Amino acid sequence: MLDVSSIREDFPALHELKDGKPIIYADSACMSLKPKQVINALVDYYSHYTACAGRSPHAFSRETTRLYNESRKKIAAFINAKDASEVVWVRNTTEALNLGGNILNLNSKEKPTIITTSESHNSNLVKWVRLESLGRINLIIIPTHIDCVFDIEKFTSVVEKCSPGNFLASLNHISNVTAAKIPVKELGKIVHENEGILQLDAAQSFPHTPIDVQKMEIDLLGASMHKALGPTGVGILYGKYDLLEQLEPLILGGETVSDVKALNSGKVNIELLNPPSKFEAGLQDYAGAIGSGAAIDYLNSVGMENIAEYEVHLANKMLTGLEETLGKKIQVLGPKDPKHRAALAAIDLKGINPHEVAILMDEMNNIFLRSGYHCAHYWHHTINLNEGTLRPSWYLYNTVEEIEIFIATLEEIISMLT
Repeated sequence: MLDVSSIREDFPALHELKDGKPIIYADSACMSLKPKQVINALVDYYSHYTACAGRSPHAFSRETTRLYNESRKKIAAFINAKDASEVVWVRNTTEALNLGGNILNLNSKEKPTIITTSESHNSNLVKWVRLESLGRINLIIIPTHIDCVFDIEKFTSVVEKCSPGNFLASLNHISNVTAAKIPVKELGKIVHENEGILQLDAAQSFPHTPIDVQKMEIDLLGASMHKALGPTGVGILYGKYDLLEQLEPLILGGETVSDVKALNSGKVNIELLNPPSKFEAGLQDYAGAIGSGAAIDYLNSVGMENIAEYEVHLANKMLTGLEETLGKKIQVLGPKDPKHRAALAAIDLKGINPHEVAILMDEMNNIFLRSGYHCAHYWHHTINLNEGTLRPSWYLYNTVEEIEIFIATLEEIISMLT
Protein backbone atom coordinates (compact mmCIF):
# COMPACT_ATOMS: atom_id res chain seq x y z
CA MET A 1 0.00 0.00 0.00
CA LEU A 2 1.16 3.53 -0.70
CA ASP A 3 2.65 5.79 1.96
CA VAL A 4 -0.09 8.36 1.38
CA SER A 5 0.90 10.63 4.25
CA SER A 6 4.37 11.04 2.71
CA ILE A 7 2.89 11.59 -0.75
CA ARG A 8 0.55 14.28 0.56
CA GLU A 9 3.54 16.25 1.85
CA ASP A 10 4.60 16.78 -1.78
CA PHE A 11 1.36 18.57 -2.76
CA PRO A 12 1.22 22.20 -1.60
CA ALA A 13 -2.48 22.58 -2.48
CA LEU A 14 -3.39 19.96 0.13
CA HIS A 15 -1.98 22.22 2.83
CA GLU A 16 -4.22 25.14 1.88
CA LEU A 17 -7.00 26.02 4.30
CA LYS A 18 -10.41 27.37 3.40
CA ASP A 19 -12.33 28.97 6.26
CA GLY A 20 -9.73 27.51 8.60
CA LYS A 21 -10.36 23.91 7.46
CA PRO A 22 -8.43 21.63 5.09
CA ILE A 23 -9.77 20.81 1.66
CA ILE A 24 -10.73 17.42 0.29
CA TYR A 25 -9.78 17.38 -3.37
CA ALA A 26 -12.01 14.93 -5.25
CA ASP A 27 -11.76 16.28 -8.78
CA SER A 28 -8.65 14.59 -10.16
CA ALA A 29 -10.50 13.17 -13.17
CA CYS A 30 -10.77 16.79 -14.33
CA MET A 31 -7.42 18.12 -13.08
CA SER A 32 -4.86 16.51 -10.81
CA LEU A 33 -2.99 18.47 -8.18
CA LYS A 34 0.73 19.16 -8.77
CA PRO A 35 3.60 17.98 -6.58
CA LYS A 36 6.36 20.39 -5.64
CA GLN A 37 8.77 18.48 -7.91
CA VAL A 38 6.74 19.50 -10.97
CA ILE A 39 6.26 23.06 -9.73
CA ASN A 40 10.01 23.37 -9.13
CA ALA A 41 10.78 22.15 -12.65
CA LEU A 42 8.57 24.90 -14.10
CA VAL A 43 10.13 27.55 -11.86
CA ASP A 44 13.64 26.39 -12.80
CA TYR A 45 12.91 26.77 -16.51
CA TYR A 46 11.50 30.27 -16.14
CA SER A 47 14.17 31.33 -13.63
CA HIS A 48 17.41 29.85 -14.92
CA TYR A 49 17.42 28.91 -18.61
CA THR A 50 14.37 30.30 -20.43
CA ALA A 51 14.94 29.74 -24.16
CA CYS A 52 13.72 28.04 -27.31
CA ALA A 53 14.64 24.42 -27.89
CA GLY A 54 16.57 23.49 -30.99
CA ARG A 55 16.83 26.99 -32.47
CA SER A 56 19.75 28.82 -30.89
CA PRO A 57 23.33 27.73 -30.09
CA HIS A 58 23.66 29.38 -26.65
CA ALA A 59 23.74 27.64 -23.29
CA PHE A 60 20.14 28.40 -22.31
CA SER A 61 18.86 26.89 -25.54
CA ARG A 62 21.10 23.85 -25.21
CA GLU A 63 19.76 23.15 -21.70
CA THR A 64 16.17 23.64 -22.83
CA THR A 65 16.73 21.32 -25.78
CA ARG A 66 18.32 18.66 -23.57
CA LEU A 67 15.51 18.61 -21.02
CA TYR A 68 12.79 18.91 -23.68
CA ASN A 69 14.17 15.83 -25.45
CA GLU A 70 14.66 13.98 -22.17
CA SER A 71 11.01 14.47 -21.28
CA ARG A 72 9.91 13.01 -24.60
CA LYS A 73 12.11 9.96 -23.92
CA LYS A 74 10.57 9.61 -20.44
CA ILE A 75 7.05 9.59 -21.90
CA ALA A 76 8.07 7.01 -24.51
CA ALA A 77 9.53 4.72 -21.84
CA PHE A 78 6.48 5.25 -19.59
CA ILE A 79 4.17 3.71 -22.22
CA ASN A 80 6.82 1.41 -23.74
CA ALA A 81 6.90 3.07 -27.15
CA LYS A 82 9.62 1.71 -29.44
CA ASP A 83 11.27 5.11 -29.74
CA ALA A 84 10.86 8.70 -28.56
CA SER A 85 10.08 9.68 -32.17
CA GLU A 86 6.68 8.02 -31.67
CA VAL A 87 5.68 10.67 -29.10
CA VAL A 88 4.27 14.00 -30.33
CA TRP A 89 3.76 16.96 -28.00
CA VAL A 90 0.24 18.40 -28.26
CA ARG A 91 -1.93 20.55 -25.98
CA ASN A 92 -4.20 17.83 -24.62
CA THR A 93 -6.03 14.57 -25.35
CA THR A 94 -8.57 16.43 -27.47
CA GLU A 95 -5.92 17.65 -29.88
CA ALA A 96 -4.26 14.23 -29.92
CA LEU A 97 -7.48 12.44 -30.90
CA ASN A 98 -8.31 15.07 -33.52
CA LEU A 99 -4.85 14.71 -35.02
CA GLY A 100 -4.81 10.91 -34.85
CA GLY A 101 -8.26 10.69 -36.44
CA ASN A 102 -6.82 12.19 -39.62
CA ILE A 103 -4.95 8.95 -40.29
CA LEU A 104 -7.80 7.86 -42.57
CA ASN A 105 -7.98 9.34 -46.05
CA LEU A 106 -11.05 11.53 -45.71
CA ASN A 107 -10.88 12.49 -49.37
CA SER A 108 -11.08 8.93 -50.72
CA LYS A 109 -14.03 7.85 -52.84
CA GLU A 110 -15.05 5.28 -50.26
CA LYS A 111 -15.98 6.93 -46.99
CA PRO A 112 -13.95 5.65 -44.04
CA THR A 113 -15.71 4.42 -40.92
CA ILE A 114 -15.15 5.62 -37.36
CA ILE A 115 -16.29 3.37 -34.51
CA THR A 116 -16.77 4.73 -31.00
CA THR A 117 -19.09 4.19 -28.02
CA SER A 118 -21.98 6.12 -26.50
CA GLU A 119 -20.24 7.02 -23.23
CA SER A 120 -17.28 8.57 -25.06
CA HIS A 121 -15.96 11.94 -23.97
CA ASN A 122 -16.84 14.76 -26.36
CA SER A 123 -13.18 14.74 -27.45
CA ASN A 124 -13.84 11.31 -28.92
CA LEU A 125 -17.28 11.99 -30.33
CA VAL A 126 -17.94 15.56 -31.44
CA LYS A 127 -15.44 15.57 -34.31
CA TRP A 128 -16.81 12.31 -35.67
CA VAL A 129 -20.41 13.57 -35.51
CA ARG A 130 -19.32 16.73 -37.31
CA LEU A 131 -17.49 14.83 -40.04
CA GLU A 132 -20.46 12.54 -40.55
CA SER A 133 -22.78 15.55 -40.89
CA LEU A 134 -20.47 16.84 -43.62
CA GLY A 135 -20.72 13.53 -45.45
CA ARG A 136 -17.04 12.68 -45.00
CA ILE A 137 -17.25 9.55 -42.82
CA ASN A 138 -19.57 6.79 -41.69
CA LEU A 139 -19.95 6.91 -37.90
CA ILE A 140 -20.97 3.93 -35.80
CA ILE A 141 -21.71 4.57 -32.11
CA ILE A 142 -21.89 1.33 -30.16
CA PRO A 143 -24.32 1.71 -27.23
CA THR A 144 -22.84 1.22 -23.79
CA HIS A 145 -25.08 -0.94 -21.62
CA ILE A 146 -26.10 0.36 -18.22
CA ASP A 147 -23.89 -2.30 -16.59
CA CYS A 148 -21.02 -0.90 -18.69
CA VAL A 149 -19.73 -4.34 -19.72
CA PHE A 150 -18.14 -3.83 -23.13
CA ASP A 151 -20.16 -5.60 -25.83
CA ILE A 152 -17.39 -7.50 -27.61
CA GLU A 153 -19.81 -9.44 -29.80
CA LYS A 154 -21.42 -6.25 -31.07
CA PHE A 155 -18.01 -4.66 -31.58
CA THR A 156 -16.75 -7.67 -33.54
CA SER A 157 -19.87 -7.68 -35.71
CA VAL A 158 -19.41 -3.98 -36.51
CA VAL A 159 -15.70 -4.35 -37.26
CA GLU A 160 -16.23 -7.32 -39.58
CA LYS A 161 -18.60 -5.26 -41.73
CA CYS A 162 -16.04 -2.46 -42.23
CA SER A 163 -13.85 -2.22 -45.32
CA PRO A 164 -10.37 -3.57 -44.48
CA GLY A 165 -7.86 -0.75 -44.10
CA ASN A 166 -10.58 1.89 -44.08
CA PHE A 167 -11.78 2.12 -40.48
CA LEU A 168 -10.64 3.51 -37.15
CA ALA A 169 -11.88 2.28 -33.77
CA SER A 170 -11.45 5.24 -31.42
CA LEU A 171 -12.26 4.07 -27.89
CA ASN A 172 -12.04 5.24 -24.27
CA HIS A 173 -9.61 3.14 -22.26
CA ILE A 174 -11.35 4.18 -19.04
CA SER A 175 -14.59 6.15 -19.10
CA ASN A 176 -14.58 9.47 -17.27
CA VAL A 177 -18.25 8.85 -16.38
CA THR A 178 -18.86 5.14 -15.91
CA ALA A 179 -15.26 4.49 -14.76
CA ALA A 180 -15.39 1.26 -16.78
CA LYS A 181 -12.23 -0.23 -18.29
CA ILE A 182 -12.23 -1.87 -21.72
CA PRO A 183 -10.23 -4.99 -22.73
CA VAL A 184 -7.80 -3.09 -24.95
CA LYS A 185 -5.58 -5.96 -26.06
CA GLU A 186 -8.54 -8.14 -27.06
CA LEU A 187 -10.15 -5.29 -28.99
CA GLY A 188 -6.85 -4.42 -30.66
CA LYS A 189 -6.55 -7.99 -31.92
CA ILE A 190 -10.06 -7.84 -33.40
CA VAL A 191 -9.31 -4.52 -35.10
CA HIS A 192 -5.99 -5.65 -36.54
CA GLU A 193 -7.34 -8.98 -37.80
CA ASN A 194 -9.69 -6.87 -39.91
CA GLU A 195 -6.93 -4.46 -41.01
CA GLY A 196 -8.18 -1.49 -39.00
CA ILE A 197 -6.54 1.05 -36.70
CA LEU A 198 -7.07 1.30 -32.93
CA GLN A 199 -6.91 4.73 -31.31
CA LEU A 200 -7.15 5.00 -27.54
CA ASP A 201 -8.43 7.88 -25.44
CA ALA A 202 -6.14 7.35 -22.45
CA ALA A 203 -6.95 10.57 -20.59
CA GLN A 204 -8.29 8.63 -17.59
CA SER A 205 -5.92 5.67 -17.76
CA PHE A 206 -2.51 7.22 -18.44
CA PRO A 207 -2.30 8.73 -14.88
CA HIS A 208 -3.73 5.72 -13.08
CA THR A 209 -2.66 2.38 -14.54
CA PRO A 210 0.33 0.90 -16.41
CA ILE A 211 0.12 1.18 -20.20
CA ASP A 212 2.22 -0.83 -22.64
CA VAL A 213 1.38 0.28 -26.16
CA GLN A 214 3.24 -2.63 -27.71
CA LYS A 215 1.73 -5.43 -25.62
CA MET A 216 -1.72 -3.85 -25.82
CA GLU A 217 -1.55 -3.54 -29.64
CA ILE A 218 -2.34 0.20 -29.62
CA ASP A 219 -1.79 2.14 -32.85
CA LEU A 220 -2.55 5.69 -31.64
CA LEU A 221 -3.05 7.06 -28.14
CA GLY A 222 -3.89 10.44 -26.67
CA ALA A 223 -3.29 11.62 -23.10
CA SER A 224 -3.22 14.87 -21.13
CA MET A 225 -0.49 15.70 -18.64
CA HIS A 226 -2.73 17.94 -16.52
CA LYS A 227 -4.51 14.80 -15.26
CA ALA A 228 -1.18 13.07 -14.53
CA LEU A 229 0.38 15.51 -12.03
CA GLY A 230 1.78 17.60 -14.89
CA PRO A 231 1.26 21.15 -16.17
CA THR A 232 -1.81 22.37 -18.02
CA GLY A 233 -1.81 22.76 -21.78
CA VAL A 234 0.44 19.76 -22.46
CA GLY A 235 -0.54 16.40 -23.86
CA ILE A 236 0.86 13.66 -26.03
CA LEU A 237 -0.09 11.74 -29.12
CA TYR A 238 1.59 8.36 -29.34
CA GLY A 239 1.60 6.77 -32.76
CA LYS A 240 3.38 3.87 -34.39
CA TYR A 241 6.08 5.47 -36.47
CA ASP A 242 4.80 4.21 -39.82
CA LEU A 243 1.41 5.73 -39.05
CA LEU A 244 2.95 9.05 -38.03
CA GLU A 245 4.79 9.11 -41.35
CA GLN A 246 1.45 8.81 -43.16
CA LEU A 247 -0.38 11.28 -40.93
CA GLU A 248 -0.90 14.83 -42.18
CA PRO A 249 -0.16 17.63 -39.66
CA LEU A 250 -3.02 19.83 -38.42
CA ILE A 251 -0.79 22.93 -38.38
CA LEU A 252 2.29 23.83 -40.41
CA GLY A 253 4.92 26.51 -39.84
CA GLY A 254 8.24 27.01 -38.12
CA GLU A 255 10.05 23.87 -36.93
CA THR A 256 7.90 21.54 -39.10
CA VAL A 257 10.04 21.88 -42.25
CA SER A 258 13.67 21.27 -43.13
CA ASP A 259 13.59 23.68 -46.08
CA VAL A 260 11.36 25.96 -48.15
CA LYS A 261 12.64 27.01 -51.57
CA ALA A 262 11.60 28.09 -55.03
CA LEU A 263 11.61 25.58 -57.88
CA ASN A 264 12.52 26.32 -61.48
CA SER A 265 8.83 26.19 -62.30
CA GLY A 266 8.27 29.16 -60.03
CA LYS A 267 6.38 27.12 -57.44
CA VAL A 268 7.47 26.84 -53.83
CA ASN A 269 8.58 23.48 -52.45
CA ILE A 270 8.46 22.55 -48.78
CA GLU A 271 10.30 19.64 -47.23
CA LEU A 272 8.60 18.39 -44.08
CA LEU A 273 10.67 17.12 -41.19
CA ASN A 274 10.21 13.56 -40.00
CA PRO A 275 7.90 12.74 -37.09
CA PRO A 276 7.49 13.98 -34.46
CA SER A 277 8.84 17.37 -35.56
CA LYS A 278 6.45 17.80 -38.49
CA PHE A 279 3.54 17.97 -36.02
CA GLU A 280 5.07 20.49 -33.60
CA ALA A 281 4.63 23.81 -35.37
CA GLY A 282 5.91 27.03 -33.85
CA LEU A 283 7.17 27.72 -30.38
CA GLN A 284 6.31 24.86 -28.03
CA ASP A 285 5.44 24.80 -24.34
CA TYR A 286 8.99 23.96 -23.28
CA ALA A 287 8.28 24.57 -19.61
CA GLY A 288 5.23 22.34 -19.81
CA ALA A 289 7.15 19.53 -21.50
CA ILE A 290 9.96 19.75 -18.93
CA GLY A 291 7.41 19.80 -16.11
CA SER A 292 5.79 16.76 -17.70
CA GLY A 293 9.09 14.94 -17.46
CA ALA A 294 9.16 15.73 -13.75
CA ALA A 295 5.61 14.38 -13.42
CA ILE A 296 6.63 11.12 -15.10
CA ASP A 297 9.59 10.88 -12.71
CA TYR A 298 7.21 11.27 -9.79
CA LEU A 299 4.77 8.63 -11.04
CA ASN A 300 7.65 6.23 -11.66
CA SER A 301 9.01 6.83 -8.16
CA VAL A 302 5.66 5.81 -6.67
CA GLY A 303 5.10 3.01 -9.20
CA MET A 304 2.14 2.70 -11.53
CA GLU A 305 1.31 -0.80 -10.29
CA ASN A 306 1.21 0.56 -6.74
CA ILE A 307 -1.03 3.45 -7.80
CA ALA A 308 -3.41 1.13 -9.64
CA GLU A 309 -3.62 -1.22 -6.63
CA TYR A 310 -4.25 1.64 -4.22
CA GLU A 311 -7.01 3.07 -6.41
CA VAL A 312 -8.80 -0.29 -6.41
CA HIS A 313 -8.73 0.00 -2.61
CA LEU A 314 -10.19 3.52 -2.78
CA ALA A 315 -12.84 2.47 -5.28
CA ASN A 316 -13.87 -0.42 -3.04
CA LYS A 317 -14.18 1.86 -0.01
CA MET A 318 -16.25 4.36 -2.00
CA LEU A 319 -18.62 1.79 -3.54
CA THR A 320 -19.08 -0.14 -0.30
CA GLY A 321 -19.59 3.01 1.74
CA LEU A 322 -22.13 4.52 -0.65
CA GLU A 323 -24.11 1.27 -0.78
CA GLU A 324 -24.14 0.82 2.99
CA THR A 325 -24.96 4.46 3.75
CA LEU A 326 -27.29 5.55 0.97
CA GLY A 327 -28.47 2.33 -0.64
CA LYS A 328 -31.23 2.92 -3.18
CA LYS A 329 -31.36 6.69 -2.61
CA ILE A 330 -28.68 7.01 -5.29
CA GLN A 331 -27.30 5.03 -8.21
CA VAL A 332 -23.61 4.74 -8.96
CA LEU A 333 -23.09 4.28 -12.68
CA GLY A 334 -20.61 1.74 -13.93
CA PRO A 335 -19.25 -1.65 -12.86
CA LYS A 336 -19.87 -2.91 -9.34
CA ASP A 337 -16.48 -4.64 -9.11
CA PRO A 338 -13.78 -2.11 -8.10
CA LYS A 339 -11.20 -4.15 -10.05
CA HIS A 340 -13.04 -3.32 -13.26
CA ARG A 341 -13.33 0.42 -12.74
CA ALA A 342 -11.37 3.54 -11.88
CA ALA A 343 -11.57 5.31 -8.52
CA LEU A 344 -14.23 7.73 -9.71
CA ALA A 345 -18.00 7.59 -9.73
CA ALA A 346 -20.77 9.35 -11.60
CA ILE A 347 -23.67 9.35 -9.15
CA ASP A 348 -27.33 9.66 -10.12
CA LEU A 349 -28.95 11.53 -7.22
CA LYS A 350 -32.45 10.51 -8.34
CA GLY A 351 -34.10 13.87 -8.77
CA ILE A 352 -31.75 16.02 -6.70
CA ASN A 353 -29.82 18.60 -8.71
CA PRO A 354 -26.14 17.55 -8.76
CA HIS A 355 -24.92 21.16 -9.13
CA GLU A 356 -26.68 22.16 -5.92
CA VAL A 357 -25.11 19.21 -4.11
CA ALA A 358 -21.64 20.07 -5.41
CA ILE A 359 -21.97 23.64 -4.13
CA LEU A 360 -23.10 22.42 -0.71
CA MET A 361 -20.20 19.95 -0.60
CA ASP A 362 -17.82 22.88 -1.00
CA GLU A 363 -19.63 25.13 1.45
CA MET A 364 -20.12 22.55 4.20
CA ASN A 365 -16.86 20.57 4.19
CA ASN A 366 -14.50 21.96 1.55
CA ILE A 367 -15.09 18.92 -0.67
CA PHE A 368 -14.14 19.85 -4.22
CA LEU A 369 -15.72 17.73 -6.94
CA ARG A 370 -17.51 18.03 -10.26
CA SER A 371 -21.16 18.02 -11.28
CA GLY A 372 -22.84 18.01 -14.68
CA TYR A 373 -22.25 16.04 -17.86
CA HIS A 374 -18.46 15.72 -17.55
CA CYS A 375 -18.12 16.34 -21.31
CA ALA A 376 -20.21 13.24 -21.94
CA HIS A 377 -23.55 14.86 -22.77
CA TYR A 378 -24.62 12.13 -25.19
CA TRP A 379 -24.29 9.32 -22.65
CA HIS A 380 -26.20 11.20 -19.96
CA HIS A 381 -29.06 11.97 -22.33
CA THR A 382 -29.26 8.39 -23.61
CA ILE A 383 -29.92 7.18 -20.06
CA ASN A 384 -32.23 10.13 -19.24
CA LEU A 385 -29.96 11.85 -16.73
CA ASN A 386 -30.66 15.24 -18.22
CA GLU A 387 -29.30 17.25 -15.28
CA GLY A 388 -26.10 15.26 -15.19
CA THR A 389 -24.44 13.49 -12.28
CA LEU A 390 -22.24 14.15 -9.27
CA ARG A 391 -18.66 12.93 -9.78
CA PRO A 392 -16.08 12.43 -7.04
CA SER A 393 -12.74 11.22 -8.38
CA TRP A 394 -9.81 10.07 -6.28
CA TYR A 395 -6.06 9.75 -6.81
CA LEU A 396 -2.85 8.64 -5.10
CA TYR A 397 -2.96 11.53 -2.60
CA ASN A 398 -6.48 10.82 -1.32
CA THR A 399 -7.30 8.86 1.84
CA VAL A 400 -10.01 6.49 3.00
CA GLU A 401 -10.87 9.05 5.69
CA GLU A 402 -11.61 11.64 2.99
CA ILE A 403 -13.95 9.21 1.26
CA GLU A 404 -15.75 8.61 4.55
CA ILE A 405 -16.22 12.37 5.05
CA PHE A 406 -17.51 12.67 1.48
CA ILE A 407 -20.08 9.90 2.03
CA ALA A 408 -21.24 11.32 5.37
CA THR A 409 -21.57 14.79 3.85
CA LEU A 410 -23.53 13.43 0.88
CA GLU A 411 -25.87 11.60 3.24
CA GLU A 412 -26.44 14.82 5.21
CA ILE A 413 -27.11 16.87 2.07
CA ILE A 414 -29.57 14.34 0.66
CA SER A 415 -31.43 14.34 4.00
CA MET A 416 -31.57 18.14 3.87
CA LEU A 417 -32.92 18.25 0.31
CA THR A 418 -35.53 15.48 0.54
